[in-house]
Order: sequence, then C-alpha cells, then structure tokens
Amino acid sequence: MSILSRYLGREVLSGAMASALVLTFLGLTGRLVVYLNEAAQGLLAPDLVLVAILGRIPGALQIVFPLAFFLGVLLALGRLYADQEASALRASGAGIGFLARALWLPTLGMSLTVAALALYWAPATAGWVSQRLSEAESVATLNGLAPQRFQSIGGDAIFFAGDSSAESNQLLDVFIHQNQATPSVIRAERAWQRLDNQSGQRYLVLENGQRWTGLPGQAEWSALEFDEYLVRLDVAQTQAKPPRLQARASAELQAGNAKEQAQYHWRLALVLMVPLALALGLAIGPIAPRAGRWSKFLPGVVVFICYYGFVNFAQSKQADGDWPMFIALWPVHLIMLAVIAGLMARNRARGHA
Repeated sequence: MSILSRYLGREVLSGAMASALVLTFLGLTGRLVVYLNEAAQGLLAPDLVLVAILGRIPGALQIVFPLAFFLGVLLALGRLYADQEASALRASGAGIGFLARALWLPTLGMSLTVAALALYWAPATAGWVSQRLSEAESVATLNGLAPQRFQSIGGDAIFFAGDSSAESNQLLDVFIHQNQATPSVIRAERAWQRLDNQSGQRYLVLENGQRWTGLPGQAEWSALEFDEYLVRLDVAQTQAKPPRLQARASAELQAGNAKEQAQYHWRLALVLMVPLALALGLAIGPIAPRAGRWSKFLPGVVVFICYYGFVNFAQSKQADGDWPMFIALWPVHLIMLAVIAGLMARNRARGHA
C-alpha cells in the first residue's frame, strides 16, 4: 500500500505540476501583453510589469491547481489502465476505493495548498499589486517617460527626448512645448526627475538649455539660457480606491453583503474542488482494455470545465441576490457528486472498477 501510494502520488503530482505550469503560463500571457502595451504607452512604469505579473501568480494558481490536479489523476489512471496495471490491481482485490485511499495524502496536500492560496495568499498579493499599480498610476507621467515618443507631462506640456542614458538614468536632447497663455519652447541637453520630499511635488530637471517664449506669428520673443531649469509635473491626485473583492481578506467577507459572501463561498468552492477532482478523475479515468490512455482526457476536461463554469454561474447568482445566502454554492457540488456517483455505477456495471 505504501509503495503504491508513493508511486501514484508521484505520478499524480508530477502530472499536476506540469499541467499547472502550462496553464499558468497560458493564463498570464494575455495579462503580460496588456501590461507591456501599457508600459509602451507610458501608462505603466516598465519596472512594475514583472511585479504585477509575479503578484498575479497566486491568484492564477488558486484556479489552476484544482484542474491541474484533476489532469494529474487522469494521466496517472490512464497509464495504469493502458499498461494493464489496473487490471492486475483489480484481480488482487484493489479497486477504485483502494486507489482513492492510496491518493488521500496528495489530495490533502493539494487541498491545503489551494486553501492557503484562495483564503490568504491570493487576496494578499492581489491587494499588494492593486496598491502598487494605483500608486504607479498617479505617477505614470514620471516613470513612463521614454525617448523617441511625444508624451504629455501634465497640463498642456508636451515632452520629447531624442535619446536616453541607462547609466545615469537621464534623457538626452530634450524638447518641451508648453501651450500656456504665452507659449514657450524649451530645449535642453539632458533631463532627469526629482521629488521634493517636503512638498511631495515632482519636477523634471532640465540641464544646459534654452527657453524661448512668445506668440506664434509675432516677432517679440524672449530667450533664456539656463544651467538648470525645473518643469513642474502636474500629476493628478487620485483618491484611494477601495480594494476589489479579490483583494479583500477572507475574514472581512464572511459578514459582508451578498457580493462579499459570494466571493468568500467561491474561495471555499475552490478548496472543495480538489477532493471532487480526485473523485471525478477516478470516475472518468477507467478505460476499455484496448483504448488509449488519452481516450478519456478530452471528455474529462470538458466535464471539469463545465463544473467550474457552473460554480462561477452560481456565484454570480448569489452575488446578484437571486440565490439565498444559505444555499451558497452547494447545489453545484451536489450535482457534481451525483454525476460522479452515476459514472462510478456505470464503471461497476462494465467491470472497470
């Protein structure tokens, strides 16, 4: 029993981790493209792209792990049945119940991992990322300046830099047009950014340049040469936004309104999906003697995705107040249990369990 448990546990977890890696990569690729596009437009500081992606990994894993664990169970059972090892186990009196007992430790470990992710780590990291992005949004004009692109730096000021110096973190060959009551044009050799710690005001510091002020079409212009010139960055002051439901602590959601409780029950549903994933995998996994090990893979994925979709549907109904609070998401889990029981009965009737 211990040897079989270690063997099956290793097969299931290796398949689950491989599946989780692929699914997480696919899930975060779209978000990475969005962040890179925002960074290219100057709406997000480039150094925050990696921070935002890493901060979303726990939120992605809490969704991916139940499906990945289910795929790991399917892959392990498919190998057992394809290599006729399951037939040998059944001949010795070890059926589906024996396999379920052999896999209780990986199932418990995965359940605890998903519980930690869904109830603590994912909300905590989501709140941290949301705070960082909110702070970065208010200073996007400061951190998002890049050469070879016209950008607004607040008000009616337009900024352009011909090049940049990575070593000194400065922008070179700078041009600024300020469309005020009396427009002005500024050209400087280099520019860098400064924060006044006392006032909190941000400035663009220009070095070694000239400033011309006057009205287009008129001959009266004033010229000024400077060694250092400060341009105020009019960064919009944004009010602190309340954290999203995904970033709220689980303890705060239990006694909240319908949407908050629906979010809390959805987190619990993710934890419950892991043992149900094992049961569903054991129900779908048995295959005919001459069938390939992948014959139940696609049907199993479809069933589990439908299960996950119904959980999300039930959560939206609960959040909208269409379903009573005490019902929560239990009807979906009970329906899945009925489906699993039906599949188990069919397997016993066909002699596969």
